Amino acid sequence: MAALRQRRDSLRRATRATRTMKAYSSDWRQFESWCSLTGRDAFPATIETVSLYVTWLLTERSRKVTTAERHVSAVAHFHKIAGYPIPIGPDVRQVITAVRRDRRETPVGKAAIGVDEILRICKGCDARTRIGVRDRALVTLGFATSLRGSELCRLQLSDLSFEGRGIAVIIRYSKTDQEGRGRVIAVWAGKRAATDPVRVMKSWISRRGRWPGPLFCRVQTGDTIIRQPLSVEAVCEAVKRAVERVGLDSAKYGSHSLRAGAVTAAAELGRSDQEIMALSGHKSAAVMKTYVRRARVFAGRNPLAGVL
Repeated sequence: MAALRQRRDSLRRATRATRTMKAYSSDWRQFESWCSLTGRDAFPATIETVSLYVTWLLTERSRKVTTAERHVSAVAHFHKIAGYPIPIGPDVRQVITAVRRDRRETPVGKAAIGVDEILRICKGCDARTRIGVRDRALVTLGFATSLRGSELCRLQLSDLSFEGRGIAVIIRYSKTDQEGRGRVIAVWAGKRAATDPVRVMKSWISRRGRWPGPLFCRVQTGDTIIRQPLSVEAVCEAVKRAVERVGLDSAKYGSHSLRAGAVTAAAELGRSDQEIMALSGHKSAAVMKTYVRRARVFAGRNPLAGVL
């Protein structure tokens, strides 16, 4: 029975994505530290303890509302898997709502990489080196598939299939597909050598070699291939390095800039929500539309045409 309980608890903990659990673990350690300093019990915590902790995060530590909400979710998660009552009451929600109304925080994400910028970035990658060819392939495929950084990291060479009109890319599981039902993205051939996914990916694979394993692997100093996958952080650094080469501010960009750029470009072309979501893998149209709202701001007719 003890062994079964351990396996059960392990399975229950595995219901959330790895990166989410990493964030939750960090948040939980901070909650435990605060409880230790204030003489309160972290496990099980009371509703008052959590409401005071959230107040401390938002006022004394000036954390964002979204950060405080994640901390609350972490506390709830660890109490739930331990079998304790979840110590989240109306007080917590009232504090968060009050601060949200007072601050009116506007979410600031990474800037989207536009169509003109993607061409400049790809041309700026050094095709004489493996790392330059890899970064160009990473940027091109990341834009063409609208994949998250974590999904790009997990791609294997065997997940790509070169077809007559482009590349079929298998996504085995994702943030919105934790059970691994999988899907296939069609990546169409392009018209420019620097950004044509077919030519760019073939160039990278010829430099990488056809050994089975991660599609985007590490390239060590000296331009040496290391048969290990890139981390999410390494993907982000590759994007930042690529945008820096063409004079863009790398602080404004990251791996998510490719995803945001692809969705924005599709919206500017007039593609339907269903077509965009088929590419991006979004399950919620509302979430997807946060990317395209600016692209479609001038869609339709001017209601004041000829008035001003």
